[in-house]
Amino acid sequence: MTYDYRHTGRISIDLALTGGEGPAFARFEVIPTPADLDAWLAQSDLGIPRARATEDDLVVARALRWAIWHAVGAAIDGEPLRRADVRAIEDAAAAAPLLPRIAGGWRDPTARSALSTIARDAIALFADPEQRGRLRRCAADNCIVPFYDGSRPGRRRWCEDRRCGDRHRHRTHRQRQKEPA
Repeated sequence: MTYDYRHTGRISIDLALTGGEGPAFARFEVIPTPADLDAWLAQSDLGIPRARATEDDLVVARALRWAIWHAVGAAIDGEPLRRADVRAIEDAAAAAPLLPRIAGGWRDPTARSALSTIARDAIALFADPEQRGRLRRCAADNCIVPFYDGSRPGRRRWCEDRRCGDRHRHRTHRQRQKEPA
């Protein structure tokens, strides 16, 4: 199966958008197996071609993903992060992170080190009030996707301009065409 991987500019949010727990999120699941986690890590901004994820790595990835999802929602809503989510993120970050190489890429990358790096990105995001304040939900009426607004003015409205932004512009254009002159 081919998935539409999202690249939001924050690897932690990218992981949070790979699915979730329960029937409401089942249709969005991108990493149902360790091989799928390997594929996602290869296509992610980390670019790890052969992470060789295990079932244990998949368990950690799913717990981390769900914790980040809830933490992003809490941050957007101005609520405190749940202790269980903070614990899951910090536990994942406790493993050794990816080690960059001068020539590019990573030194001996593993799925667990990639998950640690992702968790550390989440910690940096949630620990810094300025970064936390740049978390948004898509303004499209049929989209709940959270994103990080890295734009200089901080006024981004859509999770993806080419997706939700274009749909909104097309919809408003059609409405203007229907209105009498």
